[in-house]
Amino acid sequence: MLIGAMLSPAGFVTEAYLVVTMRNHWTSYYKWLQEGRWSWLALSRQFVRLIMKVVKQDVIHLVIDDTLTLRASKKAPGSQIHHQHGNKPNLARYVRGQCWVSLAWVIKRRKQFVSLPVLTRLVPGMGNTGKLIAAQTLIRAIYRLLDGRKVRV
Repeated sequence: MLIGAMLSPAGFVTEAYLVVTMRNHWTSYYKWLQEGRWSWLALSRQFVRLIMKVVKQDVIHLVIDDTLTLRASKKAPGSQIHHQHGNKPNLARYVRGQCWVSLAWVIKRRKQFVSLPVLTRLVPGMGNTGKLIAAQTLIRAIYRLLDGRKVRV
């Protein structure tokens, strides 16, 4: 229920429903989230448009990060053996997992920096697609919206 986390700070669709004036019964929205056909890319682009309206910055700061999600199954999409760079004593040097690449917008709020997640992509387990190509794909998905602005990645 990741979309619920995007809709309300507590991560519940019901709370988001209570905050915004809705026309339909809450079960309609739940069914739409659960079974409906909608685009994560369109939702992310709309989120970027919202950030640009609310946050006024001379320079847009985008951050790219990769995250390893541990998996036990070989059947999980993109699951493969990765070198565990964290040097955690309770993990083996090489672990099975999925590599995710994320793009976030960094803003300064009061005296601290806040990262707003925009898009995340699973790095495929097969082929020549690596983290850098995945990162380029994420940037390419939103770069037209940032036209005419200074951007630092």
